[in-house]
Amino acid sequence: TDRVWFYDVRADGMTLDDKRTPIEANDLPDVLARWQNLDAETARARTDQSFFVPKQEIVDNGYDLSLNRYKEIEIEEVEHRSPAEILDELDALEVEIQDGLKRLREMLA
Repeated sequence: TDRVWFYDVRADGMTLDDKRTPIEANDLPDVLARWQNLDAETARARTDQSFFVPKQEIVDNGYDLSLNRYKEIEIEEVEHRSPAEILDELDALEVEIQDGLKRLREMLA
């Protein structure tokens, strides 16, 4: 063969605990459908759930068939607020809390 097909099975229709009770998530029907139509798999990216890897790349990796060696992970960039902005917001909340406590003390006096 010139290429090897990989499929990242995330669920097999059963729980992962000792009881192995049925669950709704099940990739196995999709695995079978894709396996029966491998020609449609050739254009899939390595970020997809299934993809092909050239045989030579597997040979170059010492015949390592670990999915994670070939699968590409997409990392989403997350924007966080600046620490100064968060601290300013906390300061404003603290002032609001202190004002509320002061009013409560006045009501009790």
